[in-house]
Amino acid sequence: MQGLMARFILFFSAFWGGAVQRMTVSLPHGLAIAAIGIFIGIVVAYAALASFGAVELLLAQWRPDEDLLTVGFRGLHMSWLIIPILAGLAIGGLLSWLAPQPPVELADVIHAAHKPDPQVSRTGGYISLLKSVLALGGGSPTGLYGPLVVLGASLAASMKRFTRLSPHFGEMALGAGVAAAISAAFSAPLAGILFAHEVVLRHYSLRFFAPVTLASAAAYVFSGEVLNQHIVMLPILSTRMAGPFDIFLLLVLGLAAGLLAVTLMRGLDNLRARMVALPLPLWARPVLAGLAVGLLAHFAPGILGPGLDVISAMLQGEISALGLLTLLLLKALAAGLCLTLYFHGGVVAPALFIGAALGGLAASIFALLTPLTGYAPDSGLFVLAGMAAMASSLLGAPLAAILLGFELSQNYAATTAIMVTIVTANLLTSRLYARSVFDPQLLARGVDLSLGRENLALQATPVTELMANDFVTLKDTANVGEAVAQMARARCAEAHMLDNHGQWVGKLCLYALVNEAQDAPARRYLEKAPLVLQAKQTALQAQGAMADFIGEAVPVLDDGKLIGIVHEADLFAHARMVTRAIWQHDHDDDVRDHRAFASTEDMKR
Repeated sequence: MQGLMARFILFFSAFWGGAVQRMTVSLPHGLAIAAIGIFIGIVVAYAALASFGAVELLLAQWRPDEDLLTVGFRGLHMSWLIIPILAGLAIGGLLSWLAPQPPVELADVIHAAHKPDPQVSRTGGYISLLKSVLALGGGSPTGLYGPLVVLGASLAASMKRFTRLSPHFGEMALGAGVAAAISAAFSAPLAGILFAHEVVLRHYSLRFFAPVTLASAAAYVFSGEVLNQHIVMLPILSTRMAGPFDIFLLLVLGLAAGLLAVTLMRGLDNLRARMVALPLPLWARPVLAGLAVGLLAHFAPGILGPGLDVISAMLQGEISALGLLTLLLLKALAAGLCLTLYFHGGVVAPALFIGAALGGLAASIFALLTPLTGYAPDSGLFVLAGMAAMASSLLGAPLAAILLGFELSQNYAATTAIMVTIVTANLLTSRLYARSVFDPQLLARGVDLSLGRENLALQATPVTELMANDFVTLKDTANVGEAVAQMARARCAEAHMLDNHGQWVGKLCLYALVNEAQDAPARRYLEKAPLVLQAKQTALQAQGAMADFIGEAVPVLDDGKLIGIVHEADLFAHARMVTRAIWQHDHDDDVRDHRAFASTEDMKR
């Protein structure tokens, strides 16, 4: 009995002692990332309030208030031309000083989240926010939400370096910074959490959820409860319960929003290509955009700045159908020019503005049916639905847009109705063009997010990192006997022939030389159309090229010269290693803790 009790005590102490030791290893990591999430949330909340305040202060000095909702030319205002041009000049000087490293944008943050070591420029976010405040204060019809997201990502990069976090925890910090920015900018903590997972990280994980949630909550609490200055973006409207006819018309609005979003994304990509080809120095591009904004503002002053006050007027039905159409067209044109000429902030605010104008315009058109059907559309409901649908389509964030609509309207009935508009528009844009406005932008840089994390990691690996140098070379004057002898000495079945200048001529296979005359020129038996890789290719391209390859290895050439070979086994072993590493990164958090615990035990022994 005593022996049984002793064994039980030993088992109990070993089990709980091991658990306590594992906790001591893993707990500091969890506490560190939680503290970093809260800290990032607080800093981003202060930055959001300060940035919005600075933009409003700058705009108040020169933007008209009395004619803000009017459309049509009403005389020349020199300040509407001079101030945007001066702001563009200041941004041009800032960009010239920073060249060749332009400020970081939201697309860079999304790309960084998919890298093995996810971090962005530590100063890029701060410069991006400064540039955006100057641009919006100078009338740029864009927004601050994207730059605040970039700020959160840059702050996460700074914290990662300061605390020496691993790449595993660096991605958590990046997600926390993104969520805090959306939470503070919109006073929407739930939308901030989903935005970070849906738009930037593009995956869901329980261990990522905790720091992202803490950052979002901290940004919301500190901006509202501690500073008592929640950013009130829109008035809270009461809308009626949507009926079957409302749902049908919201579906029609979703189709229109999806088609408009596709048109805007295609137009933005084409405009960006044309603007890049302009023979203008970097400093002059924002100046040109400022001039364009000043000219367009003479026909619709409401396009100046983020336009939150104009959106509020749209929600309350204070703008005519003609005014909505004019604002929609001029805002889209001005925002496109600013986004392609560096006189910009983020794309979220223009998406909300254009969507609100589309929703209000749709409500005005549907109101024409009232004498026939007795149906009177709720203008606020359609404006809110248009905003959410356009933001969802351009950002690729349907779930975040649904929650954002609820948190902005505080109306559950309206949110359930506009879900139809959101999913319809998002489905249409993802099928007809792209998941978001950022995907084509990254694709132009050679980054295809649709490939998945494993293929992106392979795409980021140069084929030169997988090369081996255990190959046999022959002169192009060698005969069959010499070739067979050299391959026999190297115990391989392939050799590569070079000319007098060291240029690769072709590949010889041993089976082609068997039973041939020993003094016959070996060049006669070179393999026809052999598979060749170039040094600039990636592991992903090599994997695709070697899918049906049969042989020992594939030569890698650099400007016609042989620099190495890639064995099929090495390539696919690397692919398996990448897949396993990403799986552990996303799903197997305990593996690291157990390895750390095991290493601690080994050290004790």
